[in-house]
Amino acid sequence: MPMGSAPIHLPVGATPSATPSPAPQPHYAPLPDVRGSAVRALYVHVPFCTTKCHYCDFYSLAGHLNQAADYWAALEREIALNTSQFGTVTPDTIFIGGGTPTLLEPEALGGLLETINSVIDTRRVTEFTIEANPNTFDLARARVAASHGINRISFGAQSFNRAELQTLQRDHDPDNVPRAVETARTVGIDNINIDLIFGIPGQTMATWDHSLRCALACQPQHLSCYSLIYESNTPMTARMKKGEFATIDETRELEMFNHVYDVLRAAGFERYEVSNYAHPGRRCRHNMHYWTGADYLAWGPSAAAHVAGHRWKNVPSLARYLDALAAANPQVPIIEIEHLPPARRAGELATLYLRLVDGLPYGQFQTQTGLDARQVLTNVLKKYEGMGFLESTTDRLALTEPAVAVSNTILADVLAAFG
Repeated sequence: MPMGSAPIHLPVGATPSATPSPAPQPHYAPLPDVRGSAVRALYVHVPFCTTKCHYCDFYSLAGHLNQAADYWAALEREIALNTSQFGTVTPDTIFIGGGTPTLLEPEALGGLLETINSVIDTRRVTEFTIEANPNTFDLARARVAASHGINRISFGAQSFNRAELQTLQRDHDPDNVPRAVETARTVGIDNINIDLIFGIPGQTMATWDHSLRCALACQPQHLSCYSLIYESNTPMTARMKKGEFATIDETRELEMFNHVYDVLRAAGFERYEVSNYAHPGRRCRHNMHYWTGADYLAWGPSAAAHVAGHRWKNVPSLARYLDALAAANPQVPIIEIEHLPPARRAGELATLYLRLVDGLPYGQFQTQTGLDARQVLTNVLKKYEGMGFLESTTDRLALTEPAVAVSNTILADVLAAFG
């Protein structure tokens, strides 16, 4: 969930009493009453994975494919509850993430995609993405994806070095990445993203450069290059705290960050967001909706949505998700919900815009929030005046290229300015 005011955490169960009695149905928040909002994007979360990568903070389960049919049935009920509340969804973009959606057998994957297509108005969809593990993407799944409207695939490569993949507890063979990309193109899916991670323990500039070159050899249209983050609740962080490996120092990590820009720019990519690069016209439209404050719905366990200033998140538990939607009175298992104060929402939106190379458009921002960003950010502009970090024109504010490496500090100041 993005940064915001403290959400309401709702109980998902009750402590049994000494006297046996029927267990009460857990209490979840109702879907917010925001009918009529223009939902631009849809996210669907598939929680199944072959293994749990040690760095991953997203909700996923190793194995449990025997529950895929139950998950599918529960998802259909959640969709029905959403459409009864919000009406038919008419998104511009759809993103199927996880987990590993392509771990589903072709028949199950096809059923999932058919379910989604049958309940939304697909006439406006321009980008339909699915995440894929290179080891689980074969010709049968590729054909299913293409026949159901998938036109973009995001492959989680992370590294092309086997030792680094082992450190991350990734289970795929790096040689399968180009094979998977070629399989996608065989069925006519030619909009390809490859995810890479730098700052992996043991990684060198040479191995990082090798991964970049291998990714470019696959001729993708988009690359996402993220620094390794040690999330608090992951095995990776626990191993680091135990001293099982040394982290990459900040100076080397900055060199790796800058190396991405140099290599990808030379290869014809533009950096359009701090960590994302694309060929002209191939920016990720779905993520652009997130970064420009559009409304989006999200279905599945742990999925997080935002509509008209309301933000909510489903329970990050497949078991509880299934129970809530299989109950006599099925309900969307929302455990966190908040209605952001306008100033807080504006501050978050400003920081999202500033992650983009295009920056914060003053006019559009004022239309969205009712606030004049130039006035709110007067002191921030003064603080960084002469440092060459901020570029303010008549119509927008943007970070300069040197500012990207220190963007977290600048964005914190921007957020604070909105109170």
